[in-house]
Amino acid sequence: MVSDNGFVRSVERVAALLELLSQRKSPMRMIEIAQALDLPKSTTHGLLQTLQAKELVVRDANHRYRLSLRLFSLAATALELVDLPELARPAMEELSASTGGTCNLAVLDGHEVLYIEKVENRDSLVRLVTHVGTRIPAHVTALGKVLVGALPEPEREEWLKNHVFERMTPHTLADPDSFRKDVLEQASRGYALDNQGLHPAITGFAAPIRDHTGNVVAAMSLTYLASSMSAVEKRSLGKQIVAAAETVSTALSTR
Repeated sequence: MVSDNGFVRSVERVAALLELLSQRKSPMRMIEIAQALDLPKSTTHGLLQTLQAKELVVRDANHRYRLSLRLFSLAATALELVDLPELARPAMEELSASTGGTCNLAVLDGHEVLYIEKVENRDSLVRLVTHVGTRIPAHVTALGKVLVGALPEPEREEWLKNHVFERMTPHTLADPDSFRKDVLEQASRGYALDNQGLHPAITGFAAPIRDHTGNVVAAMSLTYLASSMSAVEKRSLGKQIVAAAETVSTALSTR
């Protein structure tokens, strides 16, 4: 239900509940939470049950509730992403200089990849296609294949079911089955490959960037204006993007 200010009321209540628990030094009983938020006990119980199921709050042996450590993990990931472009830039610059390609850094935002950093070779025309802040449907990029592939299987299947597979070139993977197959193949390769799915002249390679827990938080890509590459060239560039992404992952996990 939407409130008068246009906000979703249930989300407002969840936010208020989490803020309340964060302000208290000791766990709270359900009745205390209901009174503090001026909510019916049944509503409060439902909110707490949902948050507990999602591992965002914990109930102790005395039936009191507190924030879970998972929230601290989420907060840590958010802080890492704030610093990630700066942290990744040296490896991106080195990769771009050594290969002549354009290096991109992106995160998954719903059904799109959001570009958060870019290092381009001055001789490359790929800069005419993307820039920091660009959003592109995830199924047409190597970055998207990495990021969607990193989702837990139930979430990935839900993503595939709800995604609109628009065809952008004759090479675009334009249905869930072909995209799923490609994502599974990338797992054995170690990197994702875009064979002109976004643009007829662009070939892209991407690899995951992981945080200190091993979770994929972003992806790095290397793109070229090249419609034809040998298998040897592709394997070489794939290995290089994996190595660069691993360098950033190591820096991220040890900072």
